[in-house]
Amino acid sequence: MGLSKSLKISRISIISSLTFLIPITLTISISVGYAKIGFVEAFMAIFGNVEGLDSVSRAIILEIRFPRACAALLAGAVLAISGSVVQGALRNALASPFTMGVSSGASFGAALIIVAGVSSSIYVMMLSAFAFALLAALVSLGIARLKGVTPQSLILSGVAMMYLFSAGVTLLQYIAREWQLTELVYWTMGDLRRIDWGRFTFMLPAVFTCLPLFAYAWDLNTLMMGEEVAKSLGTNPRRVRTICTLLAALSTSIIVCSTGPIGFICLIAPHIARFLVGTDYRFSMVCSVLIGGLLLLLADTTARIVLMPIELPVGVVTAAMGVPFFVSLLLRTRKDIW
Repeated sequence: MGLSKSLKISRISIISSLTFLIPITLTISISVGYAKIGFVEAFMAIFGNVEGLDSVSRAIILEIRFPRACAALLAGAVLAISGSVVQGALRNALASPFTMGVSSGASFGAALIIVAGVSSSIYVMMLSAFAFALLAALVSLGIARLKGVTPQSLILSGVAMMYLFSAGVTLLQYIAREWQLTELVYWTMGDLRRIDWGRFTFMLPAVFTCLPLFAYAWDLNTLMMGEEVAKSLGTNPRRVRTICTLLAALSTSIIVCSTGPIGFICLIAPHIARFLVGTDYRFSMVCSVLIGGLLLLLADTTARIVLMPIELPVGVVTAAMGVPFFVSLLLRTRKDIW
């Protein structure tokens, strides 16, 4: 009993420390860049005190860096919890909403608008990306239902959708004009450079689609023990898998249609969370949210300053972080990571 209580306190301490790091990291992200802004000035601006700032600094903070940093926190948090839930529901450490074809579907939707030249509005492109991302997830779930919504059927149907829409993107790249190809390639790398308060508002519904996932923490814990044990404890594995993967895919679709596909956050963050607080989803889901937000915020800050004044797509930085992480995970793991 004492050990259990001590472990719980340790988990709460870790989560509290990560929460404390968020405003500090947010302030650092806003203060660094081509235009130098003091840490104190950035911190005060975040909390509404902009009296001591000149008009240029005020515009840089409030109209460019602050919405971008908030979007990075939000996108990282949503991608992380979506990845955590999908990994738990499918009992596969390499599963994620992207495995269900969400990213390739969004890429195809955006590419279709860019190449077809239907509209120059960024919001039309975002709506198309969202529609095709959600379509990929729904078709994956529909195919999986024919086999009883098992982890294997969900993963295989998702991979099929991923390759189908990837083929569509490749075809559109082949027929695209030079300027369209440049736009398309840059979008598919994942990018936060164009985020403003309008696009950030477009991302907010992802928060509300993620919130119901926390109610399934206990069910995900029981699924780790196997389907038979889960059923004996009152969990309906098929229902939990369907709802969790659908909500995770919907949340990820909302994010991806605004930022483009940002890889590895939904894979890295849940693994780090399990390492820090264990496999209990009551704690690991919260920890994943915090780590995901911090990771993407740090990645975006790095993308802005590493080759300053040139800005890298944030997807390049997250991929650079993700590959060494998984190689390290593979080399260190001697048993199943669950």
